[in-house]
Amino acid sequence: MEESKYTIKDMSVKFNLPSSTIRYYEEIGLLEDVEHLNGYHRIYNNLHVDRLNAIECFKKARLPLEEIKAFFEYEKDIKRNSKKILEMMKTQKEKTLSELEKLKAGFEHIEKKIKYYSVVDEAVKKKKRIPSWNEIIGG
Repeated sequence: MEESKYTIKDMSVKFNLPSSTIRYYEEIGLLEDVEHLNGYHRIYNNLHVDRLNAIECFKKARLPLEEIKAFFEYEKDIKRNSKKILEMMKTQKEKTLSELEKLKAGFEHIEKKIKYYSVVDEAVKKKKRIPSWNEIIGG
C-alpha cells in the first residue's frame, strides 16, 4: 500500500493552519523528516498528519510548543522517558484544571452581567428606574 502524500497547501487546509505555521513547526523540529522536492516543495506523509493531529490536541490542552517538542523527544525513547511523559501530562492536567476553574468563574460573572443588564434593558424600554446591581444580583 502506497503512502499518501500531501502538499503544504493540503496540510494547511486539512488543519486550518497557515502554511507559515506548518513551516515553523518544521523549523523548530516538531515536524521531522519532511521531504523537499527540488529543495523547495515540501511533501508530507501520514506520519506528519498524525504528528499535526497530536500537536493540535496538545495546543487545545494549552501545552506550550516547547513542551510539545519535549514530549516528542521523550517519546523517541519511551522506555527511558515514560515517567517524564507521565509527569508532564499530570502537570498539564493540573494547569488545565486551574484554567477551567478560572474560566468557570469568569463565565459565572458574565451570566450575572447578562441577568443584570437584561433587567436594565427592560427598565430602559419601560422608562422605569434602573435598579442597582445589589438589588438584582445581591452583595
